[in-house]
Amino acid sequence: MNADYDPTDPHSITTNFRATLVMDSLPEEPSGWRAMWRRVRSVLSNAWSMTHFGEPEVNVYAERMMLQETRRGIVMMAILSLLTQVAAIVLYQRLGAHTSFLYTYGLLALLSLHVVVSARFVDDMRALNLLGTILLIVTGVAIMTIAHRSGTINAGLMASIVLLFMVMPLVPWGLREACTIVVLTYLMFTLSSLSVGGRFETETLWTLQFLILASATTAMLIIVRNAMVRKDDIRARYDLEDAHRELQLISTRDPLTGAWNRRYLDQNFYAIARTARREGKTLQLALLDVDSFKYLNDTFGHHHGDEILRRLANIFMEHLPGNAHLLRLGGDEFAVLHSGPNFQELIGRCLKHLETDPRLLDVENGQPVLVSVGFAGLADDEWKDLEALYKRADANLYAMKERRKSA
Repeated sequence: MNADYDPTDPHSITTNFRATLVMDSLPEEPSGWRAMWRRVRSVLSNAWSMTHFGEPEVNVYAERMMLQETRRGIVMMAILSLLTQVAAIVLYQRLGAHTSFLYTYGLLALLSLHVVVSARFVDDMRALNLLGTILLIVTGVAIMTIAHRSGTINAGLMASIVLLFMVMPLVPWGLREACTIVVLTYLMFTLSSLSVGGRFETETLWTLQFLILASATTAMLIIVRNAMVRKDDIRARYDLEDAHRELQLISTRDPLTGAWNRRYLDQNFYAIARTARREGKTLQLALLDVDSFKYLNDTFGHHHGDEILRRLANIFMEHLPGNAHLLRLGGDEFAVLHSGPNFQELIGRCLKHLETDPRLLDVENGQPVLVSVGFAGLADDEWKDLEALYKRADANLYAMKERRKSA
């Protein structure tokens, strides 16, 4: 009992009672075996699939990344297999082995070469995994065919079997694919070696089983570790690129209206113009300027002006087609880039919605917000000249303002 505890002190009794309740409510620590089993289950579940993260966006990103890594792994494994087969042909030719050995390794070398070439043109993850699986299984069948022909499993064939399992981690398989391949390969070796009773010595069969299980276990552990590291790397890369995309979006959006800003125009104008030219369309620009905006700002305050700009942007973004680009160039100056037909009519309809917008009419005491517009289109010989396009639109905008002032 605590030396400071006084049974006659009500405060001391209450404090100890509360401490007892808190301790009783804490979750019970799992035993060592339970904690280890939970950890193992978590690792196996995480390594089961290289493209499953529980989030659709991350899954798509992982599939795209793993497609390239899987292709590189399959090609590397096939090249190593090709070099091994060529080395085996040279070795067995020097040792004076039967010609069937040379033919078998020659066919395996051709298969490896075929996988190297085919993998470069395959854009499906399952097809790539199937290529790798076929290479491993056919190689294993060829090794056992040689063993049955010679009537023995010599040291060279056993080394080939071990090497067959050890090259598996070169491909970034998940635990699911690795388990499938290991089980198929193990069954193939075991059933093939036992298919003809008495052909191989019992000691040789036990040695073969030991080597298969040991090399398969080692390969699986390496694959699980690699899968964990790769998945952590994929997650980190996705988060980094997602943060970069967010920063890019923030840097190219106008915070007040949500329209694109001048940085976006500078960064993307060439691509927009190139797309319009490729589609045989004329890229057009409309410059918009709110009439008497300075007077409205000075008279009714900046909050009043901000509400006008926000409503203008919302109305245009709501009624413009998806391939049009609304930009706020600064102050009350906006621009619309578009390469579709009837551009001036489209802008006119947007302005009509702006003039009849109930919220703005309420803010303006029934007076519509008027906007001056200047149009310009890119000629064929200046399809990527933003400055020339802007100058013509700005001149037309200024001319419209002058006409309104003189009217």
